Amino acid sequence: MYAAAESSMPNVPHMNYMKALNADPTSYLNAAVAFGEKNAQPATIQLKGKMQQSQSRRYYLDNYPLTQVCKHQMQQGNSVLYACRNVTLQANLLDQYRFSVNFEKIPAFWKNVTYKAYAAMRFAAYQYVSEDFISPNNPPNQIEFNANFAPDLRSVNLTMAAPLFTAQFKNLRLNRNIRPWVVMHPDYTPLQLADKHFFKGQAFPSCVVDNSLAQTFDNKTYPINLGKCWYTMFHYTPKEDPTSSESSSEDDQDNFSVLVRDASSPVEKEVIIVLGEYNINMQPTSGDSPAKVVVNGQQTPVSKNHMTELYDENGNTLAQMYALPDGEVRFYAPQQDTEIQFDGTAVKINAQNSYRSEVLGLCGTFNTQPVDDFTTP
Repeated sequence: MYAAAESSMPNVPHMNYMKALNADPTSYLNAAVAFGEKNAQPATIQLKGKMQQSQSRRYYLDNYPLTQVCKHQMQQGNSVLYACRNVTLQANLLDQYRFSVNFEKIPAFWKNVTYKAYAAMRFAAYQYVSEDFISPNNPPNQIEFNANFAPDLRSVNLTMAAPLFTAQFKNLRLNRNIRPWVVMHPDYTPLQLADKHFFKGQAFPSCVVDNSLAQTFDNKTYPINLGKCWYTMFHYTPKEDPTSSESSSEDDQDNFSVLVRDASSPVEKEVIIVLGEYNINMQPTSGDSPAKVVVNGQQTPVSKNHMTELYDENGNTLAQMYALPDGEVRFYAPQQDTEIQFDGTAVKINAQNSYRSEVLGLCGTFNTQPVDDFTTP
């Protein structure tokens, strides 16, 4: 048996709604499978798929009420508060799918299994289906699938063109709990989209420092005016283990902080990430160029084409960073399972729940109690 698959999914903006809306999220998927008895010509299946976004979907989203809130925030220079984070993700969901499956020498058993699966689907959705067995005029050894979601993603039209018939499922209602698993995004897995739907993003909550507002992990929003002084945005303060003879402060992995200040102008930000023995300084640049990144005093290139990695003393990956087409830098610390995003004007931190009640700074205490978010480090 032989199997191979490849996909091509572009990186899209995460911190600016308008850039995300104007990006091209078109994605491609190719797969091939061959199987059969030894010394016999194998059965083969080849799949080619294209997933894209329709203009009607973009028009719908651009007129969505939450999008109007985001646009108002962007007019004030804030692009990564909750409303904008929500619609920026929505801006690159894919609502049109085209898949073709070519097959050769498939055993009758598997053909019957495939037809029974279709029959079960037809039975479950009988009120939505229409079939053409009279004049399908479809090519042999090929099945084509088309899926067109409604602009609001609440229903879908499905078409299946098989060699002997064509079937259409029109206005098939899409349960909102199923939607994250079938509506794809080029940068997020279905599991990540499901988390954002079922847990409102609280599996990996976000904290942001924007132009004139900040938002804590516990969703407290407040005005900021940083100036040239460094402010602690995120400082890890692990609880002492009473059963351990060593202080947690002796572990380099626990040395994790993010500092932020205004750069050359109040609309630009500068960031320092303290991670173990590394000090990573990110400074804004002009246009869509990635931020200038300086690691322990040495400028380190960050590319849109490949990933830059930093290693600890044991050779394990300590940090990974790369740039998106719009110049945004994504920084990921795998040992801390924390992501930092920086576009020169704002900073966003996505942290795992193990940090709850163990952080201080502008991001708050991360304990679900916004009332004590201003506890100082």
